[in-house]
Amino acid sequence: MLSRFSKNWVLFLFFSALLPVSSGAQSFNSSISGTVTDPSGAVVPNATLTLTAVDTGKVSTVKTGPDGLYSFPNLQAGNYELKVSAAGFRDFVQKGISILVNQVARQDIKLELGAETQTIEVLADVSPLNFETPELKQSITPEAIRELPLIVGGAVRSSAQFVTLMPGVNTGAGQSGFDSRINGGLWSGDEAVIDGVTLSQGINGNTGMISAWADYPWSPEAISEVSVLTANYEPQYGSTTSAVVTAETKAGTKDWHGTLYEFHRNTALNARQFGIPNRPKDIENDYGGTISGPVKIPWVFSSPQKNSYFFLNYEGFKIRGGASTPTLSIPSLKERQGDFTDWVDSNGKLIPIFDPATTRPNPAFNPNLPAGPNNLQFLRDQFMGCDGRTPNVICPDRIQNSLAKQFFQFLPTPTFSGPLNNYVVPVPISATVFADSLLVDVRVDQYWRDKDHFYVTVHHRGSKPSQVSQLPAQLASEEPYEVNYSFVDRLNWTHTFSPTLLNHFAFGYLDTVIGVTSFNKPYASTLPQIPGAESHEFAPIINFSDFERFGDNLEDHGTRPVYVANDLLTWVRGRHTFKFGGEMRRMGTNETIISNGSGNLNFTRLGTGLNEINSGNSIASFLLEQVESASLGIQTVPDVHARLRAYDFHFGDTLKVSPKLSLNFGIRWDLFKPSLEKFDNLSFFDLLGPNPGAGNRPGRLAFAGTKWGAASFGRRYPELLWKKAFSPRIGFAYSLTPKTVIRTGYGIFYSNPIYPGWGGGMGQDGFNATIPFSSSNSGYTPAFILSQGFPAIPSSQRPPFIDSSFDNGKDIMYRPFDANRLPYAQQWNLTVEHQFTNDIFISAAYVANKGTRLPSRTAPLNALDPKYLSMGTKLNDEFQPTDTSVNGVPLPYAGWVEQMRCAPTVAQALLPYPQYCSSLQGTNENAGNSTYHSFQLKVEKRFSQGFYMLGSYTLSKLLTSSDGVQIDAATWSGSHGVISPFERGRNKGLGINDTPQAFALSLIYQLPFGSGKRYSSSSGILNQVVGGWQLSTVFRATSGIPFFFRSGNCNVPGQFRAGCIPAIGSGANPFAQDKGGFDPNKPLFNPSAFEPAESFNFYFGQGPRISNLRAFGYHNQDIGLFKNTRISEKLNLQIRAELFNAWNWHTFTNPGGDGGFNSGVIDIDVSSPSFGLWNGLVSVPRNIQFGIKLLF
Repeated sequence: MLSRFSKNWVLFLFFSALLPVSSGAQSFNSSISGTVTDPSGAVVPNATLTLTAVDTGKVSTVKTGPDGLYSFPNLQAGNYELKVSAAGFRDFVQKGISILVNQVARQDIKLELGAETQTIEVLADVSPLNFETPELKQSITPEAIRELPLIVGGAVRSSAQFVTLMPGVNTGAGQSGFDSRINGGLWSGDEAVIDGVTLSQGINGNTGMISAWADYPWSPEAISEVSVLTANYEPQYGSTTSAVVTAETKAGTKDWHGTLYEFHRNTALNARQFGIPNRPKDIENDYGGTISGPVKIPWVFSSPQKNSYFFLNYEGFKIRGGASTPTLSIPSLKERQGDFTDWVDSNGKLIPIFDPATTRPNPAFNPNLPAGPNNLQFLRDQFMGCDGRTPNVICPDRIQNSLAKQFFQFLPTPTFSGPLNNYVVPVPISATVFADSLLVDVRVDQYWRDKDHFYVTVHHRGSKPSQVSQLPAQLASEEPYEVNYSFVDRLNWTHTFSPTLLNHFAFGYLDTVIGVTSFNKPYASTLPQIPGAESHEFAPIINFSDFERFGDNLEDHGTRPVYVANDLLTWVRGRHTFKFGGEMRRMGTNETIISNGSGNLNFTRLGTGLNEINSGNSIASFLLEQVESASLGIQTVPDVHARLRAYDFHFGDTLKVSPKLSLNFGIRWDLFKPSLEKFDNLSFFDLLGPNPGAGNRPGRLAFAGTKWGAASFGRRYPELLWKKAFSPRIGFAYSLTPKTVIRTGYGIFYSNPIYPGWGGGMGQDGFNATIPFSSSNSGYTPAFILSQGFPAIPSSQRPPFIDSSFDNGKDIMYRPFDANRLPYAQQWNLTVEHQFTNDIFISAAYVANKGTRLPSRTAPLNALDPKYLSMGTKLNDEFQPTDTSVNGVPLPYAGWVEQMRCAPTVAQALLPYPQYCSSLQGTNENAGNSTYHSFQLKVEKRFSQGFYMLGSYTLSKLLTSSDGVQIDAATWSGSHGVISPFERGRNKGLGINDTPQAFALSLIYQLPFGSGKRYSSSSGILNQVVGGWQLSTVFRATSGIPFFFRSGNCNVPGQFRAGCIPAIGSGANPFAQDKGGFDPNKPLFNPSAFEPAESFNFYFGQGPRISNLRAFGYHNQDIGLFKNTRISEKLNLQIRAELFNAWNWHTFTNPGGDGGFNSGVIDIDVSSPSFGLWNGLVSVPRNIQFGIKLLF
């Protein structure tokens, strides 16, 4: 039986064999159009224009109409020559034309009177201005991709990184392409297209730049050009609230070309990371070769009418080590022995550690007053050591048999003293997914007579797993990929019915095959086993407040197949250019998941603290085995097969009203069906269905389809299918002068439905179960004692259990019924462009984006109104099985107490759906909104006379309640930061990675020495020494992104779904020191300016979700120095030295990979001992890589 790898290559060979008779392709929308006139300015009808592709020799011919207009639509990017012939006029020939991907070029031609045998020949490129459409488009030219420095930084190089040089592209706290957010759209919400077909990955949320930058990297050796449609693009593009990033693979030509290359980084060439005494090991190699040329098989693939070409790139990547090392918080040596005298707040005050064994009600507690430091609900005695006089020291006899100490034996020794940010990982962690990789890119083009062009491309990536973990293997939380490879296959066909009627068809197949297994699996048997766990095959997950987690317990094998077919018909009729088309997508995710059999346990401060004061330590709670909460996974159906279908149809027209004015209008319709499970092994929350186990209250567990009896939902998915995603587009372009154009447009752009994460919105409760265990008695009674193990699970709660009441007392997955109403953006822009010379031009634009129904986590169904906070500690009182009411609150229904896996508190009983412990947060909720306004400036000089420049500046502001597709609750809207759904208006504020200003500059300069240059132009040895030198650079600077603030000390019951967010006092200076002279050894913030942690007693604060305080700005410069040595006429040797962060600047920002959320470099928890202190995260230091290329 063929492996998946073999099947893909068979597919490629099959497509290749069918090239002369098959179909496929997609337009990249490049075109040349214009008007042919005589010396007086009168139009010249019936002139013959011949366009010749220099690289392949393909010839296209059109004639001007009665109005003198001509058009060559749907061209492939490349170099062209244009010839114009008309009776009574000299022939006109223009050479040096370079057409970019998606370029709408205009070339007006003025003929001169004379004999046709006389020829006027010019060498000039077409105008860089867009005179035809309102779209904003930016391109990274082949020269820039080839010559600008591009880092080998923990993974293979990707030319998608250059997208960050364009205006409107925001990378938050750094410059990683992974973190790109374009024109105020969603992070991870853009669309990427290669060779005419989307790079969308199955049903997961990774699209656009993440795919192009990381998952399916666009090697600069295989990509000819990268283009970004940032606003108001044509109706054939959609499935995004942001931009469309496109690329085209290199193609073979009529001449043979090839390269051999090697790029090398080494520890010895790197600078020391700021704050770290030693340079980590970092040895990386990116190597390979390309070859391209004609395919000549007599009478089949080579004849005057049948030309074939191929291109091949082979690229390997290996890494040993990495560029930087993380700084973690692990228990200090003293804490591991029960000594917590180092646990102090930012003012040096000891944070008390209390003995949970002494928990007792406070006889002086007044329930009629708010609980607080002066009105404690419970009392505990502080640990005072064996001598009774040493605060925060636990006697050894209390912890000598603790399971925690058996885990601690595997911990390393801290690098620094102190309780937090005290351990620097000695082995650098770089790219755990793509440590050793192989890329293969193949393209075959077939030109069949003058009517058809076929091409097939295959991109293959394979990677070996990383064997590196931050903590020792027994406690490792990493999930390395045992299997990790992918294919991106494309089949394209362009057919010319006539010079004015063309059709494009494209078929694409994409798949990623992954196998993930927790790093600790081989070592799990050496760890203590927690009684009652379903499995001991993996280490349990142990989470701590303030400290690095231990363990992981996942095994996941899956695929993400995507099949796409699209078609575009272009018809030029008079002054109109019509475009009709559509697309079909079949997307899936297949997974086999074994998870959480060994359990997931949480230890918090409350285990050794008091709710009303800043107290407790999660490591102390661990030593005393006080499990705050936990969960255990039980699986009977580990397989899930998610499926999603999507369709779109579109129409557009470009009307040439006059030589100066073009109107553009069109419409697009999208239909995305909700995701379903192939075999209906899907369950979810039905908010209307009666729950037989909850007194028929509304809200039950429903099972997809109709085969599950009374528990069946009927539909195969919860959402109502929405069919009204119509998106109009309109705009115009007006030529003020031959060198100046003004363009404007408005459009609606629908995104695909978003299912955050990688599961495609699949829930399998009833088939599988996650059993929760929660603390009670206001959190003072632990869920269980660690050494005693997980409580026994009743058979009634063990799957399989196809029953609408199965999730009663537990969590449940919720997909809102209206979530298929697609997210969308309204985009508009006003752009003015001016061309100064043939190669220098400027663009100034106002660009806006209004997002609606964006992915969000702001509207959970199961949340308490803040008015109930006035009940104070009464909310934590628990029902007993015999109670019919507590504190005036009735029992929700008979049997409720016995069902609850979470505490049956008054707060729980008051919920709209008291039968569920979860917030009923919509997995695919889309209640978010955003507003983005910007001024964008671009200055570009096309490559000529040895010089290229691209400069961009963006001034912008993003307000949003929805920051990203893949950013889940934990970072900004989870238990530590979510705004109550009753105060949803507070959610909208600055985007978490909003950067008011961003500037980027890239230059390529060939030094004027050597043969053919201004100085020392002689040949010979002198030319070999002084000639061929080239300098290139990329500089980027951004202002700081906003900080956000939280309080980990927060006794607001979880049923309010509101975290504690401190406000900043009016008139108070929140900064303890100036950012410009920041001393990382001192706190950045002034604690007295913030609401104190002790104030959050049944009060969640009124601070903003994201503050107006800005973090540190970012700046970086990369420099490349190249030497080209001509060995022979056709052989060139290039030696490259590339310096990244050339001046070794250090900025206190997160080095990337998390959406650029650099608030994480400073502790922003007002209850933390290290509030305001730097946690060790810093930008990557200077790295130098050398490269060598042999080109022919």
